[in-house]
Amino acid sequence: MSFTRLPALFRVLCAIFSCILLALTACAPTQQNTVAPSGFIGDLTPRPEGSPGVLLLAFSGRCPPGCQVPNDNIDYLTPRGTVQAVAAVLETRGLSVQIGAAASHLGLHTPGTVSQAQAGAGNTVAATQQGFVQLEERLNQAKQQWVRGRSNPTRIVLLAHSHGVVWSHALARAHPEAQIAAMIDLDGVCDFWETDHRQDIQARLKALGRNPWGFDLADSCGSVRVGHIRYDVKDVVFPNVVNDLEVQSARLLGRPDGSFMANFPFDNLQNVRLDGSRTGIQTYRSASDTHSSVSWPRSRAMAWVLDRLTELSTDWTPATPAPLPSAP
Repeated sequence: MSFTRLPALFRVLCAIFSCILLALTACAPTQQNTVAPSGFIGDLTPRPEGSPGVLLLAFSGRCPPGCQVPNDNIDYLTPRGTVQAVAAVLETRGLSVQIGAAASHLGLHTPGTVSQAQAGAGNTVAATQQGFVQLEERLNQAKQQWVRGRSNPTRIVLLAHSHGVVWSHALARAHPEAQIAAMIDLDGVCDFWETDHRQDIQARLKALGRNPWGFDLADSCGSVRVGHIRYDVKDVVFPNVVNDLEVQSARLLGRPDGSFMANFPFDNLQNVRLDGSRTGIQTYRSASDTHSSVSWPRSRAMAWVLDRLTELSTDWTPATPAPLPSAP
């Protein structure tokens, strides 16, 4: 029987189904859509010459007991060499790397006292320290200049330790439109984070007269339900994060006499996606690193991170942007 001889109602249903199928096909993601950020319409163009292949944003953690928090918090991942160790892996791929690093703080501040043990013997730190707001500005600039509408967008990598992990997850959560190529979580913990930062965050919101983040940033150590379990937000890997490398420090540390001592604090839950899966997440629990030592570049934990980063960045495109065509 030919199509024209089928009952009229059946022909109408077939036509509707065909239209729906065509619409769904037209909306299917293409390779360009996976590279360019959502919402962009138009021809993709190369990044400006001299722009980085990777923007590496790093958040350090809390200062030692006895310090004045959060004002004495510093960026210690830079003087320790941890940030540069991560950058070096990417540079061996032919990728240029631009770095931004912050203390565990909402914004710019000048520490009254710097812990030399935390920064590393003989290392100096900047007199004025950056915070979350400054790194968020770096991310926004990168999105506008190097990512949106680019055929070779800059990749974003987040590195964080301890309380810094709370900040890095908050940054990814606040910007779901920004694809995070890799997130590195070094023993993220929440203890005292909200006590340290709630007052500064509430004061900024009052001064702005609005909430620029779409959620309560001061509650970044709150929990969300994934399946039947509640997870701290810092243990949740959001959909815009492609790869997550998570490190947990040892629970017990061996002594020379054969006895053990407790290591505190430590991250005690493996990271998870909102759908309950662990897609793109790798977790390493060190048997010998303390909460502090996981973040030193020569630790076993960082050796694992650098090895995994070397593997997952294998197919990352070199940073050199193609020149724009000359005007006729």
